[in-house]
Amino acid sequence: MNWFYAQNGQQQGPVSEFELSRLLSSGTISSETLIWKEGMPEWVPISSAAPELATPSDTNYSVQQMREGVTAAAVGGVKFAGFWIRFAAKFIDGILLYVVNTAIQMAAFGVANPQIVDPKTGELIPEQIGLFLTILSINMSIQIAYNTIMIGRSGATFGKMAVGIKVITADGGKVSYLRAFGRYMAEILSSITLLIGYIIAAFDSEKRALHDHIASTRVVMNR
Repeated sequence: MNWFYAQNGQQQGPVSEFELSRLLSSGTISSETLIWKEGMPEWVPISSAAPELATPSDTNYSVQQMREGVTAAAVGGVKFAGFWIRFAAKFIDGILLYVVNTAIQMAAFGVANPQIVDPKTGELIPEQIGLFLTILSINMSIQIAYNTIMIGRSGATFGKMAVGIKVITADGGKVSYLRAFGRYMAEILSSITLLIGYIIAAFDSEKRALHDHIASTRVVMNR
């Protein structure tokens, strides 16, 4: 729902209902500021058109604070997951995916890690390259599907469930499958930057890794 609001005699917007609430809380506008949206016959004060925005609930206030970067301790019950607990979740997921991938590869190809270099001559083994690329593609597909489906469905992989954390959007909502997919693809960047993309979570006020910044997500405690 998009709103327009009047400020200093000029029309501003459109803005979302959440943004309108944020402007109210910050004092940029007041409950008497005139607002309008498509379908309304005229401009009216916020207090008349959307009284729930003029007096936001504690839940909305907590979410708003989270959007503005307030530390976990100050956000009514919302606690961001730290670096080490996220590392533990990733470690558990890594073991799980390794077992699944190895089982599939052994069942389908009779080998888990095909050698593409002859240990005696140091030369590539052409017939093994295709098998190696096929197995690599299967591994990637399983990881993408696992993270996309689990995060999109319940906000957490099995590793995250085990340690009691979950992924949410910046406004505290559920992560869509599309965003979950994009977040995992962004996570590849966190890996190829010498893991710096992961490490920054230890120093970020909201414990965000690089892929959380890109996907606009947060990882919070679910206990």
